[in-house]
Amino acid sequence: MNFEKKLIEAQENRRALFINSAIAIVVILVIAFGIVFFLSTAQNKPDEQTAVLADDVDALIQAEQTPVVESILSPDIPDAELRQAYIAAVNDYQNRLLPKLNNVDLEKWNKTQAERLAQLEDQALSKFSSADYAAALQLIEQTKTLAQTLIDDSQQQYEAALAQAQQAYSEDRYQDAKFQIDTALMLNKESREATSLSDKIAKLPELLPLLEKSNTARVENKHQQELNLLNQIIRLAPDRLSAIERKQVLVAQISKANFNTAIKQAHQAISKGDVELAKQKIATAIKIFPNRQEITEATTALKQLEKQQRIEAYLQSAQSAMAADDWPATQKSLELALNEQRDNQYIQTLLVKSTSIIKLNNEFNHHLNNPYQLANDQRVSKAKTRIAEAAAFAKDSPSLNKKAAELAVLIEQMSQKIPVKISSDNQTDILVRGVGMVGLTELKTIHLTPGQYKFEGKRKGYKSKLIDVLIPYDQSSYQLTIYCDEAI
Repeated sequence: MNFEKKLIEAQENRRALFINSAIAIVVILVIAFGIVFFLSTAQNKPDEQTAVLADDVDALIQAEQTPVVESILSPDIPDAELRQAYIAAVNDYQNRLLPKLNNVDLEKWNKTQAERLAQLEDQALSKFSSADYAAALQLIEQTKTLAQTLIDDSQQQYEAALAQAQQAYSEDRYQDAKFQIDTALMLNKESREATSLSDKIAKLPELLPLLEKSNTARVENKHQQELNLLNQIIRLAPDRLSAIERKQVLVAQISKANFNTAIKQAHQAISKGDVELAKQKIATAIKIFPNRQEITEATTALKQLEKQQRIEAYLQSAQSAMAADDWPATQKSLELALNEQRDNQYIQTLLVKSTSIIKLNNEFNHHLNNPYQLANDQRVSKAKTRIAEAAAFAKDSPSLNKKAAELAVLIEQMSQKIPVKISSDNQTDILVRGVGMVGLTELKTIHLTPGQYKFEGKRKGYKSKLIDVLIPYDQSSYQLTIYCDEAI
């Protein structure tokens, strides 16, 4: 149960206490009146008996929790401002201090103060529930003061532990670094900096033996063995600059003799047209000395060979695609070839042709898949123009020629008016929106070109009807019934 829930519970307990106390008062008053009445009628009884009865009343009053009664009846009711000040202090404690304090493993760091903090919270709530607002306010302020002190102390100790952990890590002192970073994380559980450093420190047990072996290999001048160990070290600790710098020195020493051989073999492979072998040798040289001029020269010669081979391959692929009437593939191959040789007129001409055929194909596909859009005269005019343009590529693309013919037939079908038989009740006034009136009828035939229409029926005293109708282009006639039959 958190602090806010405890506060609500305390308020509910206080209301219950008031009710129980009121009941107790009534009971006590009834008993008291009864005793007074009994004493007034027992005048002949000895005085000692009267005294005993009075003592019994006092005991009864004590048993009925007279302090509560006195608190209820007391005129010294706590000031409302004290109560509001307590609530404000609780909110400040919960919203400002507790989130910071929760970032500290308080039980582990300072169990005594953790228990003291919990004790102060409970005492403050207890005083509040008993309406002792002044005491409650004083206790919650003590709670806040203690919390702020713990926060400040934990932050100072966190910063010191983090600095010591960093120093120990830089000096490869694992045990010290582990102890300090665990302390830092105990004091600041959410610290990204401490978490990152903890991850690095965790690798030291694996890293330290490698460092020792690397130093031994260096003393014994076993360069390749040292280089292998350095590579393992760098994989574990990429930010270890000393290992990186030593690796660069070793690479230069080990690879100097191999560099010239790799470059020579690369040029030999280029002269024979062997691209893969040339790449392998250049890659070997790059791994040794990546910035040497010899690599640039060999790479330039290799690129010229690869460019020529790519152009030949792209053109061959384009020719195969054209023969298969696959113009998207043709376009892709030609674009790749043109990227290699921008001023090639032959490639440019073929690319213009393939682009035109693809564009026409896309337009024809769109019209064939959306035939009712051809109800628009502007679209029909544009489609006829494209059909005429496609005639120039009839021999190049049989599929385009076929689609052009299909589109021409579709345009003709969409231009033919379809007889539409309308059935009604001779009382509904019928309108075709955007076309005209049909009027009152029992059966009437009108002629409409294929497409989407809205038929509207109106009748006085009845709800109007609106029907969406698609007049198909591939049927010889169409029938529909419309009348208003739902009274208003």
